[in-house]
Amino acid sequence: MGRTVYAEQRLHNYLTSLAKPDEYTIGLIVGQSAGQKDYIVHLAKTPPPLGKNVVEESLLSSTIKSEQNTATENHIKAIKDIPESWVADHAKYVTRMLPGGMRVLGTFIVGPEDISHNNNNVQKLKSILTTMQKNLSCNKYLCGDNNEEHLILSLNSVTQKYTCKSIEIRNEILKPVDWKFQAKATKWHQLEAFIDFDRLFLIAANKDPETLKKQLQDILKSVSDIIESSLIVIEGEVRSPGDRLELISKNKKDERNCRNNEKNNNDRSIQINLYIPCHEKNLNSDVRITPCNVSIRLIGQLVSRTFVHQKANVEEANAAIKQDIIRSLASRLEMHWDSLIEEENGSPEENITLHEPPRRVLIALPESKVTLSDYLFPGEGPQEALLSLQELLDLEVQESNVQKDIEFEADPTEFYSQNKIDVKTVDLNTDSSGNYETKIYIASFSIAVLIVILAIIIQKLY
Repeated sequence: MGRTVYAEQRLHNYLTSLAKPDEYTIGLIVGQSAGQKDYIVHLAKTPPPLGKNVVEESLLSSTIKSEQNTATENHIKAIKDIPESWVADHAKYVTRMLPGGMRVLGTFIVGPEDISHNNNNVQKLKSILTTMQKNLSCNKYLCGDNNEEHLILSLNSVTQKYTCKSIEIRNEILKPVDWKFQAKATKWHQLEAFIDFDRLFLIAANKDPETLKKQLQDILKSVSDIIESSLIVIEGEVRSPGDRLELISKNKKDERNCRNNEKNNNDRSIQINLYIPCHEKNLNSDVRITPCNVSIRLIGQLVSRTFVHQKANVEEANAAIKQDIIRSLASRLEMHWDSLIEEENGSPEENITLHEPPRRVLIALPESKVTLSDYLFPGEGPQEALLSLQELLDLEVQESNVQKDIEFEADPTEFYSQNKIDVKTVDLNTDSSGNYETKIYIASFSIAVLIVILAIIIQKLY
């Protein structure tokens, strides 16, 4: 049985609008895969390789600037001129914006010929997809690596005919795909979760000094393991992996009707809770005491909104939820350490330093309930999110469509005041001879913002 892809008619209209004589346009196919079926939510044109605004400058890394010389500004005259790393970098940034369970499924190309009839063009697209997969697999916490078949959608701008093929990078065999544009919109189950973090990570005193980036990467790995081992409860019950969400949603609707049709926004989504397992300690095991001179505290709340196709089961939902949490955390931490110009070592007088990674905002796709994410640093507003949408997803939406209040910025004075007592306690225990050096770094995930509180307490032991 061949692969079948479902996409809404509006995406066909978008595809044909990109057709230009003697030019090629390349972009990303974004959606959700379910066995031999794929559900497409968006087609995102990759922005021109040479741009002047902030988003394009951030998208195009120095490693691909040499490839840009092969493409003229705003125009691609031949498929061989498409910079591979440029498209792969675009896929990375788009993946950050996707909810869990969705990823870049492949690429589309619009041009004046059928690419499948030209072996050189096919090999070029294979190379682009291979580079894309390698780029995404470099950071497994973005959950964007696609080990399955990749899609290649081609639209002939002259004949207006489209064809779709799939390819496995390992064997490089093209297979036919039944791509269907349909007027009826795909139905999605919306999953809502709020994840509270308050964990202390200790770093041994005998370890070599590490940068803040390395410390955050270690935290990301630890949190990822915790999320993967957590128990997911759907609407207050532990469900079997094969249970259909369609039935769970129907039962919830029936219960709501029994409550006199009470209107509640939460009734439109399926509520999710995560429970982290408690590992019992073996009392008979040897107890080791390891001196620590650094502790990093992660505290706050992450808001997760995920979407799975109408026929999805609990197993698919669980995987999508965990992906969303890990991807969202990885995206903001990566953006945060990339934004740091230099390591903040501070001085002995600076007991508290506040780091605020970006908070999540949501934007609904046109004519769809599916929302994508963007991340805003403190002081940034919805305008920055609109700019990202336009450049990375080729979407123009109104500022009012940006759901910017699902997570809130922290009040720095609140966190400084909360740690004032702890700082005094450390000062009282400090040897008058100055044998103790105390530094505290706090990076906080504010409530509903996921602001990381980094509390680095350095004490030299006797």
